[in-house]
Amino acid sequence: MFHKQGRAVSRVVAVMLASGLTVGSGMLAAGAAAAADGGSVVTARIVKGADDKEIVHYTNPKTNKQQDTEAGPFFIRIGNSEPLLPVYCIDLLNGASWKADYQETSWGSSSLKDKPEAGPKILWILKNSYPAVGVDKLIAASGVKGLTKADAAAATQVAIWSFSDPGIAVTQTDAEAVEFTKWLIAQADEKGAGSEPKPTLSLDPASVGGKSGTTLAPITVTAGGGTASVTVSLGKSGTDAKVSLVDDKGAEVKNVKSGDKIYAKVPADAPAGSATITAKGTATSSVGRAFVGQIDGKPSQTLILAGEGTVPVSATAGISWGLGAVPTADAVVDCAKGALVVTLGNKGDKDAAFKVAGKDYAVKPGGTQTVTLPVKEDEKYDFTVTGPEGFSKQFTGLLNCKTDSATHSPAPSTSASAPAPSASPTGPELASTGGGMGTGLTAAMAGALVVAGGAAVYGLRRRGRHSRAS
Repeated sequence: MFHKQGRAVSRVVAVMLASGLTVGSGMLAAGAAAAADGGSVVTARIVKGADDKEIVHYTNPKTNKQQDTEAGPFFIRIGNSEPLLPVYCIDLLNGASWKADYQETSWGSSSLKDKPEAGPKILWILKNSYPAVGVDKLIAASGVKGLTKADAAAATQVAIWSFSDPGIAVTQTDAEAVEFTKWLIAQADEKGAGSEPKPTLSLDPASVGGKSGTTLAPITVTAGGGTASVTVSLGKSGTDAKVSLVDDKGAEVKNVKSGDKIYAKVPADAPAGSATITAKGTATSSVGRAFVGQIDGKPSQTLILAGEGTVPVSATAGISWGLGAVPTADAVVDCAKGALVVTLGNKGDKDAAFKVAGKDYAVKPGGTQTVTLPVKEDEKYDFTVTGPEGFSKQFTGLLNCKTDSATHSPAPSTSASAPAPSASPTGPELASTGGGMGTGLTAAMAGALVVAGGAAVYGLRRRGRHSRAS
């Protein structure tokens, strides 16, 4: 039994995380998710285990065996930012690797897409529980006397799992933690409504085009936290064609903030071409944003942000121009279809011929066409779209959409006191928040076991995320 500091807990209380969720079309349509993300490139790494945590137990649905795990927030670093930001796990059966590269994504490109009620309820918990709210205030709000930081941390994680991983039985061995978990779930059920937080930084739409001699459609800058200090620039080909970035009054623009609209002004004599608008700077991170990770083409545990901070951000948008055919292309992961859905567009006055995955497509002037490219769960994809006038755009990523344990079976653990990873881990391949724990894992064990101090979890898969490069 896990012992609370200064006293042993006299009873063991089991909390069954009941589902009660409707699996439906998701919070966002695929197209909306693409627009919301807008070429955002906000990347992170797990760097620190949980300071406040408790051991909990759950039954692995694949093996039917009970596993011990730590529950509590651990920490990521976005870019080279300080301070470190807390995250919780929304992926109970999937392992989190210290070496995994994480990227911010939308709920619609994750398994939360199939749990339309889960996202808002988890967001309510993140904003109204630990560490966003201090323990004294939580005691006053919930009436749970004797609640400690460790109790609050563990209860917050278990309550989140009740919505992200419904149907899995989690047992807590601390009475106060159990009581607080029940209170959080009830409050989230009652009050958890609202919209997904906006991306930390996005350019929307992520692909525009038009004729030479025109000003291309506005691209809106959005910073989810409400503040941003961002500079915008054009790729080399845009500079060569004397394309400039301007505001709605035609004045050249270099520095932008959230809510600003930028335009690309193309000279009438500009030959057909394309370029990438890049926005870089800092912005305030948004609580509730999801982060998906991969390492060596394999998924890492999905995380959700529980804290705010000023972080480095970047986002891109592709532009194209010319006379005749003017191609555009964008893509989004569609978890419901298990595919990357590419949208081809033509902003010109002649038919545009594209090639995608070895097949030819023709898009009429002013038209669009969607191309669905099936991708297997937990597999990498790499597709290049080519079009007229040397147009080329590449989409790469990993499809990680499902919450199941079909690929990895967590190894049972008999230890209830294994330490969380240090801030600079050198030994373990994996960080775990929801399965067995250990400190001497080898690369060969990486597919089975995970140790990421804090939210202790094992491997459900889900969501895909793609990167764009012109």
